[in-house]
Amino acid sequence: MYQAVIGLECHVQLDTSSKLFCRCRVTDGAPANTHVCPVCLGHPGTLPVANARAVELGVRAALALSSTLHRISVFARKQYFYPDLPKGYQISQYEEPLATGGRLHVEVDGERRAFGITRIHLEEDSGKSVHGERVTGVDFNRAGTPLIEIVSEPELRKPREAEAFLRMLHRVLVEAGVTRGDLEKGHFRCDANVSVHRPGEPWGAKVEIKNVNSFRYVARALAFEIGRQERLLESGGTVVQETRSWRGARTASSRVKEGSADYRYFPDPDLPPLQVDEALCQQARSALPGIPLDLWLQARDAREGDAFRERHQLDDDTAGVLLRHSEVRAFFEATVVAGGDGVQMAKWITGEVLRRINEGEDLADARISPEALVALEGLIQDGTLSRSMARDVFGELWTHGGEPRAIAERRGLRQVTDDWLLRDLVRDIVARHPRQVERYRAGNERMVGFFMGKVMKATGGRADPALASRLVVEALRRV
Repeated sequence: MYQAVIGLECHVQLDTSSKLFCRCRVTDGAPANTHVCPVCLGHPGTLPVANARAVELGVRAALALSSTLHRISVFARKQYFYPDLPKGYQISQYEEPLATGGRLHVEVDGERRAFGITRIHLEEDSGKSVHGERVTGVDFNRAGTPLIEIVSEPELRKPREAEAFLRMLHRVLVEAGVTRGDLEKGHFRCDANVSVHRPGEPWGAKVEIKNVNSFRYVARALAFEIGRQERLLESGGTVVQETRSWRGARTASSRVKEGSADYRYFPDPDLPPLQVDEALCQQARSALPGIPLDLWLQARDAREGDAFRERHQLDDDTAGVLLRHSEVRAFFEATVVAGGDGVQMAKWITGEVLRRINEGEDLADARISPEALVALEGLIQDGTLSRSMARDVFGELWTHGGEPRAIAERRGLRQVTDDWLLRDLVRDIVARHPRQVERYRAGNERMVGFFMGKVMKATGGRADPALASRLVVEALRRV
């Protein structure tokens, strides 16, 4: 029996218009190397100047998370050599960061938990390597973009705890205006560190899973890595401290993991100690609706949750599922605006939609529209489709989009609702199975299911289940 130890390092792009130490614009998607200057390219003789807006956003993040803000912090040079790091070092903070401590409150398995934060520090981003078939180019537009790194205490034990932590941290920082939080653009990235050990024994070697930008993928990567380390130890192997990358279904080794000594940190001689005065603290504090922001958000959720449940006439469990996923809630509310019944739409979303999301698919990539889901439910209500038929149509809507009725007609999906046709079919089936009729008459109610299976098979699954069940019971009672 092994126990996992998980720690997270979250790299958050600050919502500034210019870079951390120069005036170059922060952009997404601009032509390569069009927003660079001698400072962010690390040319000799240039001097960096700290971006006041970035510092204010870092302070805002520290206050939102109840961290201890240090009025004096120090920028340091983190030495490593990589093609997308033009200076040969990264300006970051190490021994004297912007803030330390703090807690993040999250809900895991219906229980509120608090996980510790080790540190929050400011740093610049690197450039970006662009790999072609035979050559790799480097785009320095991103070099110097302002980041904060938020390091959690190694208190997480399960992948779902890590996912819940990241979702709440992302929400807090977006609500605080610290970041835009666009995961696809790399505004919020995570390095997950994990080791396994037997309870009572020293912690194992730490493996880092680098730059995962999806909450679900972090949980999946951690689950895979925990299993990999456990299998390796069980077979007599040794876990090596290394950096691995997530390849969609498994982790793969990238390089041996460096320690802090390998980076040879020392204070940056071109930057004086960073001093945060009371005026800047007050400015950051006034931008926050509540401190700590996570507890303020949870209290607001509780108030909104009551109104949400009452407005849509949902039970507590269903409403809780919808409220935990902002993108799912938005889709649900769009179906209601499109004319859907709240209870029925919630069944579809907490069933089919979340099943696909839990299997790794993204709602953002799905082709189904809220209007199509409402129309699909309408085909069930008017008797055109059974629930099982509608689920088949849903699969095509999810992948390809389209109009539900047209899909059903093209695939020959239509319920048999003709009373007389089904009645004659049921009578014939009952007459051909006298032994099963006797078992029913002897008190074996499960024989109704036997005859229903025969009816559904004879109709290719197109019989109206409610009507067929009623006709089967009537026929058996008359025998």
